[in-house]
Amino acid sequence: MKVKPADKRSVDEPAIRMLFRQPNSLVATWDIHPSWKKRLEEMFNIPWSDLPFALRLYDVTEREVKDDGLDSYVDYGINQESGQWIIFGIERGRTYCVDLGVRMLGGRFYPITRSNPVEVPS
Repeated sequence: MKVKPADKRSVDEPAIRMLFRQPNSLVATWDIHPSWKKRLEEMFNIPWSDLPFALRLYDVTEREVKDDGLDSYVDYGINQESGQWIIFGIERGRTYCVDLGVRMLGGRFYPITRSNPVEVPS
């Protein structure tokens, strides 16, 4: 699955946005259109409610995400129905972005959409 920035989407494509919340937290909000829910169920052959969704938070302060095994990230298991997640433990003066995706039991991560980068004030 190809990941595109959140600002170049058609109406029915998944979208995620991230905002600075407090000195130690960010908030990610997302929307997944029903047609994409069905598409994901078919792709993984797993009912929507059982898909193991995760947010993958990247520190992109000094490098862009390259998926080369050297990216700095943390995964958060989430409830995809909530539509938002507060992310704690961020560092001041860093820049972050987050992917919404499916993380299978073996650890393989399938990104669906990527957020905008957010700079955390120093």
